[in-house]
Amino acid sequence: MTKHFKLLLPDEGKDIYAPRKSQTWGYRYGPTIMVEDGVCHAWFASPGDAFEADWFTYRRSVDGGNTWTEERVVMAPTADSMDWFSVCDPAVIKYGEYYYIGYTSTVFANGGGVCNNGFIGRSKSPTGPFERWTGDGWGEHRVTPEGECHWLGKPAPVIYFDEDWHNWGAGEFSFVIKDETIYIYYTWTSRTMDGKGFSQTRVATADITDENWPGKIVLRGVAVDRPSGSNDSYDVVYCEDNQKFIALSTDHRFTEDSILAVYESDDGLRFTRVSEIKVNTGWMCHNCGISGDAQHHIKQGDTMLLAYAYGNKWGFWGTRLHKYDFELMDEAFYSESHLQNVHRSPEPMEDPAEYTPTMIYCGKPHFIKVKKGDTVTIPMRTGNVAYAMRPVTEGVTFSNYDKSIVSIEGMSLTAKAVGYTYVTANYADVRTEFPVYVTEEEPAPWCYRQPYPDKKVVSFVPVWKDYKVSLSARELKQLRGIATYEDGSWFELAGVVDKVTFENHNPELFRMRADGHVEPTGKLGQGRVTLICGEHSFDVSVTILP
Repeated sequence: MTKHFKLLLPDEGKDIYAPRKSQTWGYRYGPTIMVEDGVCHAWFASPGDAFEADWFTYRRSVDGGNTWTEERVVMAPTADSMDWFSVCDPAVIKYGEYYYIGYTSTVFANGGGVCNNGFIGRSKSPTGPFERWTGDGWGEHRVTPEGECHWLGKPAPVIYFDEDWHNWGAGEFSFVIKDETIYIYYTWTSRTMDGKGFSQTRVATADITDENWPGKIVLRGVAVDRPSGSNDSYDVVYCEDNQKFIALSTDHRFTEDSILAVYESDDGLRFTRVSEIKVNTGWMCHNCGISGDAQHHIKQGDTMLLAYAYGNKWGFWGTRLHKYDFELMDEAFYSESHLQNVHRSPEPMEDPAEYTPTMIYCGKPHFIKVKKGDTVTIPMRTGNVAYAMRPVTEGVTFSNYDKSIVSIEGMSLTAKAVGYTYVTANYADVRTEFPVYVTEEEPAPWCYRQPYPDKKVVSFVPVWKDYKVSLSARELKQLRGIATYEDGSWFELAGVVDKVTFENHNPELFRMRADGHVEPTGKLGQGRVTLICGEHSFDVSVTILP
């Protein structure tokens, strides 16, 4: 169709979140909004507990977005896993009985949150719990004499950032389902071989009817090149009225001239900018979301909402919600960029009159290591909407754990046998899950990252085994692996500084640098590299493409 999408903002919208008066910072950014059977569901990225960067909160509205329930935390990182640092940038879609949630995370907290990957969880409820895609299935199951335990599982990336770890990486998902195909949009922010930075929105697809679709994703290429540091991540819907994929983003993000930018696509694979909206939008805006139905479709007459974070003080952001409409136009492009947006700052909200927990978690590092035979107190904490954190010493119900590994009485946990189990904690309508490791010897002091530990490596395994290098794109790939040490600590390592070496079996195709970077010679073909760390090794394939 030749008709183009014109987004209409009738007014300045309203704030549905601002930090509380007692807070010096706070945010709810990157909303994903679903309208299902008259109910508006919304998920937001919110602060974590300072040890973990971000958690997801959830709210809903039954009156078209006019009023919203109080929020609650519905998803947090999986302790001691590849998403331990954060769950950021929510994207939710529903197919069949499952809500699928995409999110961003990294293990490279020491680099300020670089080398991000994309992960996916699912739940039969919009409020979770969300079991993770673990690489070969959903969650983790264990049959015990007392019955079956079903745990969330340690996640594996579905979009893995396989380039230099110093770059921001991949993530910020958006999903659309059309004709039983799920379109997966994600950012990819990196540098080429010559050091030139770039920011892209890429697209992948999968068959949504296959329960294990996250393991069968097909990469489809670059949906659009984005001006680095200016054009934000995209939230995509499918407009049934003109049969086009519509992407919404912010541009000139975090500046006084910030705008909303609209892109469209006939096939969902390549997008073109068609309009810019500035009137009635808040300045300094970033990380927006646009509503759709369960499969992220829209049509005239639907409840249509969009929201974004904004504010001129870093980390002190309001969340602005707009009701929007659209019309179809003949012209391919129009811009309000020369007009004025709304210069306002978020007005802090009143602190809650009573302390009502909206989250519960096991204290830092969010897992427990204990020697067999010892008894420890489980360090549970709660928080409210103002992120006032308190210890909780009674009233917690613990369940869904392997009773052959540990026993729990009140808030006391006794280690019975060497091994591990997860434990579910419920308190005042909030829940969490955390792992417990029982060791034969006294466990070593915990450390989330020891950069180059002088310890024995007990395993070295790949995260990714199939690397593809495009000569025309001048991609700078980096081969890495996960090393686990004798004290149970682990990290993703790359290069000789991390005591990783490389055996290149196809030097005619590429050279291997000491830092794990692949340098093609210019020939096409598939090769093999062995990564070695201590006494352990594994092979990966490297394919050089045009």
